[in-house]
This record gives sequence, C-alpha cells and structure tokens, in this order.
Amino acid sequence: MGFFLEKGALVRRLHHFIPGFVQFMIWTATVLSIAFPAHGQMLADGIAAVVNNKVITYVQINQQVSENEKLLRQHFQGEELFEQVKEAKLGILKSLIDRELILQQFKDDMKGNIPDTYINAEVDRAIREQYGGDRVAFIKTLYERGVTMKQYREDIENSIIIRFMREKNIVQTILVSPYQIEQFYQQNLRLFQQDEQIKVSTIVLRKSSTLSEKTGPDGKTISYDPQLEIAKEILYKLDTGSDFGELAKSYSEGSNKSDGGALGWVTQSGKSAIRSDLWPALAKLQPGQHTDVIATTDGFYYILQVEDRKKFAVTPLEDVRGQIEQTVIGQRTQLRQQEWLDSLRNKAFIKMFL
Repeated sequence: MGFFLEKGALVRRLHHFIPGFVQFMIWTATVLSIAFPAHGQMLADGIAAVVNNKVITYVQINQQVSENEKLLRQHFQGEELFEQVKEAKLGILKSLIDRELILQQFKDDMKGNIPDTYINAEVDRAIREQYGGDRVAFIKTLYERGVTMKQYREDIENSIIIRFMREKNIVQTILVSPYQIEQFYQQNLRLFQQDEQIKVSTIVLRKSSTLSEKTGPDGKTISYDPQLEIAKEILYKLDTGSDFGELAKSYSEGSNKSDGGALGWVTQSGKSAIRSDLWPALAKLQPGQHTDVIATTDGFYYILQVEDRKKFAVTPLEDVRGQIEQTVIGQRTQLRQQEWLDSLRNKAFIKMFL
C-alpha cells in the first residue's frame, strides 16, 4: 500500500485511468479473463506453466476453455476436435502467461499495491451495474461460484493493475503526427475513393425452357421465345410512357418485383458491383432512361432503368482525418503491445507443459 499512498502524483494518475475501466476490459478480454473455480473445486491439479516463481494450472485453463469447447463440439469431432481444443487451450495458456508477466512487472516497477479506495469503487460499480445495487444478490452469486470476496477483490485489483500498466507502457507511448496521417491517406487513397454509382431498377424474365412456333409473314414456320415477346411488349410500354415500377410489379420475375424492381445503388466493381454483362448498357444512360432487352447467357432477359447517378469522387482528407488517426493509433497500439509483451517474455523464465 505504501507506494501508492505516499506518491500522491501517481495516485492521481491512476485515478485518471479508472473511468475507462470498462473499455479496457474489452481490450484485455483474452489477457485478463477472470475465471473462478466451481464450488468445491479442488485446488491441486497439474501444472500447465511456470512464470518465474508463479504457477499456472490446468484448472485455470479448463475453466476458461469450457465455453469454447462446447462450441467446438458443435462443428468438430474425433481427432479434429482434439486438435481444435488443444489449440484453444494453448491460446488461453499464452494469455494467462502474458497476464502474469504484466502483474509481476507492476510489482517490480511500483513496489506497492492498488489503494483499497479504487478497488471499493470498482466493486460498488459492479454491484450497481450488474446487480441493480443489490449487494445480497451479488454475494449470493459469488457463493454459487465458489468465490470469496477476497478472491473477487484480488481479481478487481489485477484488472486495474493491467489497465494501468497498459496505459503506462503502450497508450502513452503512441503519438500520431499530421504528417503521418497525410502519409497514410496518400498511401491508401483507394480506401477513400467513391466509385461511380448508379441507382438502378430492373425487370427480369426467365427465358422459356422450350421454344414455341408460329407462322411468319412469308408463311413459313418460325420458332420464338414467348418470354422474349413479353419483354418486347414491356419495352414498347416503357417507350410509350408506362411507369417502370408498375410494369416491374406486373411482369418481373425478380425477387425485387414487389419494390417496383428497385435494385438500389450499384457500381462496376467491389461489393456493390452489378454483373459485368449489364454494366456497359447502364454506363451510357442518364436518369430516367432504360436499356433495350438484354439477353444473358445464363437464361434471363433484363430491362434496366437508371434512376440516379453519383460521379466518381475522392473523400477529402479533412473529412477522414479523425478516422485515419484512430486507425493509425489502433495499428500502432497492436504493434507496441506486441513489442512490450515480447520484452516481458524475453527477460522472464517461462516453462510450458501443455
């Protein structure tokens, strides 16, 4: 206790970190997983790893892998299930090792503990937010899990320690300059381009599986597709002023017929790309204009109408500066986090038995 109580500046600094505790818990989901022994669980079990002078047991791993194992059993079996569970356990073990390294580094650096006032505040917050302020329900839940208040408070303390150490060793070391933001923008310009977009409505007819026959003007028998005749009739109605949406509702066989054939905004490429054999006919049309009947090789007739257009554009840097800054910070946070954890591993004695 002495170090934090005597060093007022550091206590104030720690106080600044506490409000972001919930956000931090998301970041440390794997590093800080708090798992408690089931009621009556024996403490003695196999050693999974040794981290300097601390032991990590198989019970700790199994407690955290149990939910993942249930999901894995739904998708795998036999040898493949065994390998998937083994990989999951190894991932949890590595996270527990990193957690222990951070806690040990805190003790080496700070030579003290977290003041009780901070732990009390977190306990009160948990009771208020998770149990509606019902302390009896909170105590009952701990009992059902086989967890003492002392154990719970220790886990809260460890949570605060890891967040404090992350802020100190990672977050506070990351600065992003305007030049770095501009460099990211230029190097990733494609991310900020808005391709030309066309708002489209469609009428779709499936080609007939067999052709029909009729007598032509010259008296000879000719084969024809009745669906193509319907498509030509639709085209004539459009050319003479009929509403595209109403015709789509009456004739189209597409899934969007009830919406008047509305397809929405499409592009030539990317996630919203329309099929490549339809784009050339659209590209030359203006809003309100429609295509001729387009026969596709997979057995359909299309008539498309352009409702609106958006030209190609590039989002200005100033409109995405904040977004880029957060992206760069996120990338550097991951890199710095890995460097920091690697440095802790390199100077520690770690022996895994999994």
